Amino acid sequence: MRLANRVIGITGGASGIGRACALAAAAEGADLALGDIDADGLEETAAKIEGIGRRAVTRIVDVTADDDQEALVELAVSELGGLDGWVGSAGTGSGQFALEHTREEWRRVMDVNVEGVFFGAQAAARHMVATGSGSIVNVASMYGQRAVKQRAAYCTSKASVVMLTQVMALEVAEHGVRVNALAPGYTDTPLFNAGKERDSVEMDRLIAHVPFKRLAVPEEIAGAAVFLLSDEAGFVTGHILTVDGGWVAHGPRE
Repeated sequence: MRLANRVIGITGGASGIGRACALAAAAEGADLALGDIDADGLEETAAKIEGIGRRAVTRIVDVTADDDQEALVELAVSELGGLDGWVGSAGTGSGQFALEHTREEWRRVMDVNVEGVFFGAQAAARHMVATGSGSIVNVASMYGQRAVKQRAAYCTSKASVVMLTQVMALEVAEHGVRVNALAPGYTDTPLFNAGKERDSVEMDRLIAHVPFKRLAVPEEIAGAAVFLLSDEAGFVTGHILTVDGGWVAHGPRE
């Protein structure tokens, strides 16, 4: 097992990519500390983890709050014995055009997608630097690598995750800590489906730009996360692993 007896903290663990990462890590032998604002979803994820014989602890975590993610790190250490990996998966979407964007919406997206990811990674890294090892995986997006209409805040926030990942990787490498990012493509998650409904997305037109001509399933993103968390990626840091079915490589599009 690639994560045998390791402790992994995950934000956004109640559903979607975060839940898939938690279950994939548990299947590889890890115990999980899970945070989310969705208490029922957290308990469901924890029950699934315990069902395959691993331990799970949960805490309500609002990534925009000052101390919630630090508390999740402390919970992992006190209840599970340490913190070996961290996945910053909590995120939010947005669909406003640049010329119509409100400050309120801009700040909401940045608070969750940038500050939420950064300060979670910071809390995890502080513990890992003290112990001399660890792996952090921040969840970015293929939309942080290409500009897309009606996604000014979202694209900017995910591009910020790419850069903060690389800066942190440089700063903590000497302490034996790795920091990487996942850049998922279109994935069948509650967040994606909510955005699809909000913006009346035409799925055929969307999928036409994906060479594989389908959505990813969360488990495909989680498999990449497990790789980055594991010793198989022991010499990988500051890397953005794009899991998008070829969307970024596809070239010019509307």
